[in-house]
Amino acid sequence: MGFLSFLKTKPEPAPAPAVAPAKAAPAPAPAAEHEGDPEAIVVRAEIVDERHRLCGYRFSVPFGGNRAPLPEPVLIETLVAARLPQFAQNRVALVQLSMDAVIFNRHAPLVAPHTVFMLDRKGASLPVEQIAGRMTALRETGCKVALRGVSLDPADAPLLAVCDVAMLSLGEHTLADFQSLIKQLRMRYPDMKLAVDGVETWDEQRMCMSWGCNYFMGHFLTTSDKVDPDAKVDQSRMTSIELLNLLRTDAELPAMIEVAKRDPGMTYQVLQWANAPSNGQTTKVTSLQQAFMVLGRNQLYRGLTVSMFRLGGGANQARDESLLEVALTRARFLETCSKLPQAQRDELFLVGLLSLFDVLLGVPMANLVDKMHLSDAIRDVLLNSDGVYGPYLTIVLLLERDKVERALEIAEKQGLDMEGLGMVGQAAFKWAQESMQHTHANDD
Repeated sequence: MGFLSFLKTKPEPAPAPAVAPAKAAPAPAPAAEHEGDPEAIVVRAEIVDERHRLCGYRFSVPFGGNRAPLPEPVLIETLVAARLPQFAQNRVALVQLSMDAVIFNRHAPLVAPHTVFMLDRKGASLPVEQIAGRMTALRETGCKVALRGVSLDPADAPLLAVCDVAMLSLGEHTLADFQSLIKQLRMRYPDMKLAVDGVETWDEQRMCMSWGCNYFMGHFLTTSDKVDPDAKVDQSRMTSIELLNLLRTDAELPAMIEVAKRDPGMTYQVLQWANAPSNGQTTKVTSLQQAFMVLGRNQLYRGLTVSMFRLGGGANQARDESLLEVALTRARFLETCSKLPQAQRDELFLVGLLSLFDVLLGVPMANLVDKMHLSDAIRDVLLNSDGVYGPYLTIVLLLERDKVERALEIAEKQGLDMEGLGMVGQAAFKWAQESMQHTHANDD
């Protein structure tokens, strides 16, 4: 199945299957007897590496379906049901554990090659030797260990000696003290990775990276870096915008073909899409007219919108891929969370993708919206977070920022299925992951 076949798949949100606890086996296990709390919402916070790749997520569950904190065993079962062990086969999955979890072996179902368990130094009242022992025990199961609340106190040296990742918080120090802490940690523990939380802007990310940090967490990824009101959108993206406009205004086929022909790269891309195995063509598609007929307007519109994230290339390619992953997750969630008519759900999908175009291109959203023929409802939400789609975009943005209580309040007012919202979020995340995997496979 190709990437565009994912984009044209009708919404079928369903709970992700659970997997059984495994000790240290890296392979996915059979179905588990328990599925944690199916109504709980799993929150994911992006982890970006030095190359601006979205290398993984911090996973948490703020509370259960009854709005009460989950006991740790149920929280772990909920993360297992959300397929965290499968995700951690290839990418970083950061999960906070209590010190007791190691003693009672609660963490075992989450162990995978890229699972990183985070312990809180400040929240532990245990002697250093016992904390170090728990960290060593975790590492022996085949995973990595992160420690929050580290210090340069000589008494903490045994902890840092067995620590894979030091979790630092930008807001807990003055900049001078933070820089000094990083410098000392780099010098004393050169093999230990440094992750910094609370990064809100790209300037802060660049500052922390210049000082020697390896991983960055915060909301900077989906914020605009340097917005230039007079910036020009490159020709390939302008061609895409022109085609999108023609599609939305139901233009005739010859007009669309004429625009596509101006850009050889666009012609090649459309022919590639049409010849994807998922389209079931027995003979090779060799003309734009054939390609447009094979793809259809809806599939072509979604494909062009997604391709906007990949047309720039160059130094920002890794960042653009990261933005695409977030945008796809947003889009799928918005498309599947409501029971609105299908036409409006299609528009919500586009709202999710378009919501990051200003960040992607470094251009004010108003400038982009002026270049595109969009419905009033889409314009209202992109420009002012207003209109009929405003509450839906607000919900997904609040969930991304771990403001789950507020998101649920708005969701309830919109008449959404509160019991199934967590499963919709998990299904949207899974769908976006699979979409990204398939497009990379097709590119190869």
